[in-house]
Amino acid sequence: MRLTITSHAKKQIKKLPKASQIIIARKIRKLVVDSVVGEEKLSGYKNFYRIRVGVYRIVFIKLPNEVEVVLIGHRREIYLLLKKLVG
Repeated sequence: MRLTITSHAKKQIKKLPKASQIIIARKIRKLVVDSVVGEEKLSGYKNFYRIRVGVYRIVFIKLPNEVEVVLIGHRREIYLLLKKLVG
């Protein structure tokens, strides 16, 4: 399985505290290795899922042979960003 992280998600993760970056990076690596990591399907979006990491959320697209991390951010703003991004 292939992992892709968008440039927007890379910028977002660099803005987070170092401890949170490490935890989120571990969670992203588990996405590729384990098929079930506690992900939840986002209603209203096709193939979009999210993982909770404390107060942060990782939003990703799950395809048959690829996982693409789209957004990483605080829970209070991540869904507004997703709505602006996807429309």
